[in-house]
Amino acid sequence: MRNLSLLFKNRKKVLGRNERQLVFIRQNNKRRSVKIADDKTLSKKILKKNNIPVPEQIAVIKSKRDLEKFNFDSLPSSFVVKPVMGVRGNGVDIFYNRDKEGRWIRADGTKASLADIKGLCIDIIDGKFSLFNQSDVVLIEERVKAHKDFKYYTYKGTPDVRVIVYNKIPIMSYIRLPTKESNGKANLDLGGIGAGIDMAVGKTTNAIIGKATPVEYIPGTNLRISGLKIPNWDQILKYSVEASMATGLGFGAIDFLIDREKGPLIVELNARPGLSIQLSNNDGLRWRLKKAQGIKVKTVEQGVRLGKDLFGGEIEEEIETISGKKMIGITENVTLYSLDGKYSEVIKAKIDTGADSTSIDTELARRLGYGDVIDELINKQIPENFDKDEGKERMRILDEELKPKFDYLTDIRLISSSHGMSLRPSVKLSIEIDTYKYETYANIFDRSGLDYKMIVGRKSLYKFLIDPSKK
Repeated sequence: MRNLSLLFKNRKKVLGRNERQLVFIRQNNKRRSVKIADDKTLSKKILKKNNIPVPEQIAVIKSKRDLEKFNFDSLPSSFVVKPVMGVRGNGVDIFYNRDKEGRWIRADGTKASLADIKGLCIDIIDGKFSLFNQSDVVLIEERVKAHKDFKYYTYKGTPDVRVIVYNKIPIMSYIRLPTKESNGKANLDLGGIGAGIDMAVGKTTNAIIGKATPVEYIPGTNLRISGLKIPNWDQILKYSVEASMATGLGFGAIDFLIDREKGPLIVELNARPGLSIQLSNNDGLRWRLKKAQGIKVKTVEQGVRLGKDLFGGEIEEEIETISGKKMIGITENVTLYSLDGKYSEVIKAKIDTGADSTSIDTELARRLGYGDVIDELINKQIPENFDKDEGKERMRILDEELKPKFDYLTDIRLISSSHGMSLRPSVKLSIEIDTYKYETYANIFDRSGLDYKMIVGRKSLYKFLIDPSKK
């Protein structure tokens, strides 16, 4: 993993507190948008109105009088209590079940009595956890059940995904993973893990634990943090842009929980996003903000596409750097060069690790200059029936006859199919994949009835890594 000190070698890339406040928050967030982001019930109402999914609201307690009247026995066994104007996750308590004595059970196994929950509600109403220590409101909502893909990556709690959106473009993201040290809460200040996310493919890259300590593995395991695929990534980016448009939030953070059944749900908007996301991504926010500045974004789809194109690809680049090999997908545009080097043709080929050798269509091979050897083999008479030893002898004689004549011919195979017996030549072929030009071998036969005029097999892929999700 790269050392975090590399992040600060170029200070121009990093966003500091003053610039965040004076330039990006103050100049891009209207007072109304900040008010919406600061009030969880108001933001939830606006998001729902715009068909953007949020956790279901169970109850709102606005005063101590309301608290005394509220029937806590009406609550489900699993729920979340949080302040409407809370910051940094303070004042949030999650309950997973209820025991026989009627006490509610937290993620870490500790229990809360009715008096404990009422005490938390009083602290919230008194403003203990609010942004400006002003009177607050208690919000009780459904507990989101963590997606199954996070089962081995979290300690009891539910991870959350944050996306920074600027100018309707998602520019940076990370996932916060609960640990034993953080008591099952997705909070870096308490010892949780923050893992940066590649914007293009939705996979984790670098990670820190706590406020700034680099980490490669989930504590106590051999499970590498890098490479975790975030479920519903495209939906997360789409909802992020939609939320910024619906609330008018020009610069801010959109926080998600991913429910195992409902998918991504927005739990919070933040008009003053923190800066630790830069450490998790081992990259600065400033240069990304500058790059996204002034772009005319007309649609949600355009915003998502820009986020992926402008700020994605870190994982792929890191893997390529470590392995020394290029990352390609299951289909690629391949450039084929003719024998005399004067002609080239670009075709879409299938990258097939299940095939041993590369093959190209007969007509394609003719255009590349291999027509002479094709015609020579077509004119050869092949008996319908002959034994194995006779076949070997015939192929040996054919090899001795043709290889001196065609220096690019590497092999001839006798193939039996439903169409009868045929001779299939293997030839030297110059190709280029993803700017890498090299020489390989290819079998020539009729692929006119198949989807691809070329299959690139294992023997021609030694310089590449294959990502099945990449096309």
